[in-house]
Amino acid sequence: MEKELEILKLADYSEYFELNGASAYLIVNKNIVDHPCMFGFVSLPDDFGTAHSLFEQIEDKARKLGYKDIVGPLNYTTWMSYRWAISNFETKLMPDCDNPPYYIDFIKRLGYRELYTYRSAQVKIDNPLYHLSKKAYEAKLKDGFTFKLFREKEAYSVAKDIYNISLDAFAGSYLYSEISYDYFEQVYLEWTHKLDLVMYVAYNPAGEAIGFVMGYPTPDGKYFVSKTSAVRKAYQKHKIYTALLYLGSKYIQDQGFSDILYHFQCEQRSTFQRFAARFESNEKRYAVFIKDLT
Repeated sequence: MEKELEILKLADYSEYFELNGASAYLIVNKNIVDHPCMFGFVSLPDDFGTAHSLFEQIEDKARKLGYKDIVGPLNYTTWMSYRWAISNFETKLMPDCDNPPYYIDFIKRLGYRELYTYRSAQVKIDNPLYHLSKKAYEAKLKDGFTFKLFREKEAYSVAKDIYNISLDAFAGSYLYSEISYDYFEQVYLEWTHKLDLVMYVAYNPAGEAIGFVMGYPTPDGKYFVSKTSAVRKAYQKHKIYTALLYLGSKYIQDQGFSDILYHFQCEQRSTFQRFAARFESNEKRYAVFIKDLT
């Protein structure tokens, strides 16, 4: 967490609050147009009275700063770890939200409601989309697109491409804000160095990197996690992601996995979709919360 706190140097305003073993930051990021005022980096004991008093202080300061609502837990931007688990707390993924269930009880009692929800779930590789995606991949090859696999340390050689694709793809997304490449490399990528990264990158006929999928097996070998994917806006809805999905799924299947764990999918995004129940299992859900301060 100390490493992540470096991101607050980019905030327009941040203030640390602490009370009887509870703590949190009030953070302002004016680049997030709809909800620039947030709370994050929260630690709460199992005592609602303490949580209530802490959040009273945070919310009073937010009002004095002129904000009409507050969202969280959000650690400056969605480049960083954020949100709280709201179900299946016993399942531990990587990365994950390790809050206990009472955090959710407390935040709702404090008058917060779910703003955006997210889910993780295991999906069988042998599903209808996988078979359709093979055809999309073959069609993109005929159109002159290429795809390259990067593994483990080699994946970091395309970090700048991944950063640039992400900036383009995620601009305007919920609670998203750009960070510099230095922070992306030094802070955001820090947690990935313990993982055996697998990255497929898509290139247009001119050789420009236009999309990627990234995942990794968990250290215990129990899951293969599909963590992040992005395609430049100019190439979205052109089946580039579908082709990447095929390659990633085939790679995972070749490694002996029968499932992919799709991690942290935002349920409010227009591209979000569930598979039929027979293809899914072990769902875990998360949320970011909002409170009206007027």
